[in-house]
Amino acid sequence: MQKTLNFPRYDALLNTDVCDARNNAELTLTLRLGFRQINPAGTAAEGTYHDYGDATAPTRKIIRWTPSAWASWKHNFVRSAQAFWNGKFWLINHLGYFGYRAGRQIFLPNIWCRFVLQGSDANIGSHHHTIDVVRLHPSENWFGSHSTLYDSLDTNSVRKGTDSHGQPIMQRAHVHEVGHLLGLGHVAIGQPGCPANGNTNASACYGTNDHDQYSVMGEGMQLRPEHAQPWIDAMRQFAATEPPSTVYTIPAPTITQLPQRMLDMMFPFTAVMRRHYPRTPAELEARQMITSRH
Repeated sequence: MQKTLNFPRYDALLNTDVCDARNNAELTLTLRLGFRQINPAGTAAEGTYHDYGDATAPTRKIIRWTPSAWASWKHNFVRSAQAFWNGKFWLINHLGYFGYRAGRQIFLPNIWCRFVLQGSDANIGSHHHTIDVVRLHPSENWFGSHSTLYDSLDTNSVRKGTDSHGQPIMQRAHVHEVGHLLGLGHVAIGQPGCPANGNTNASACYGTNDHDQYSVMGEGMQLRPEHAQPWIDAMRQFAATEPPSTVYTIPAPTITQLPQRMLDMMFPFTAVMRRHYPRTPAELEARQMITSRH
């Protein structure tokens, strides 16, 4: 089966045709971005633009995009952001969805999370998001970006904060912003100083301790299982729209198994950052995580 579901933020393709005794199903989220140049007014070579695109914020000097600089920036953005997010998560399939036969054996796949980023000029094709991009003057080393307004330095690794030992915390802003486009919020939303119904761009939202600050959705570059939430959300929709497996039905739980089964029903897919092989029904029912098959 290859089935696509279209969401406002991305398209999701579930491919079970790749499944066999060693290979899991693949879930690919495709994010289509349309990039739009922000240039100085008129035909001027230089100009200014406000941080965050906010007329009340400070201005930064910008220069006009050239065709070669524009093409190079787009290519670097797409290549590096896709490499960062692609293939990093596996979703453990706790309820045995999408069972299949390989030879005489039944297998129950886990889900390998793939990511494809497509970028083109905003006036070409259709896109999930349109991104405005300024080209900073060489004298500028900072600009106030957000999820749909970037600058020419956002693909560079820059210091975003300092940990409790005085060490710099580095981040490439564009991978953080792609996380937002996929639906992820800042790491500390809901914690003191960053209420969910308040300003989620406040400094406290990026983390007030080392663990949170080093997250890619904080100030750093660390990917963690919780960052697989967009793939989990998509899989919930696939599981809800597809008929139950024709080759396997998970047995009714015993009294002692009921609490775990209820938990599995609440969280049928959980993320790990290490490959796990497809399981047999016996392995699933024994809750064995298979990391190798000889």
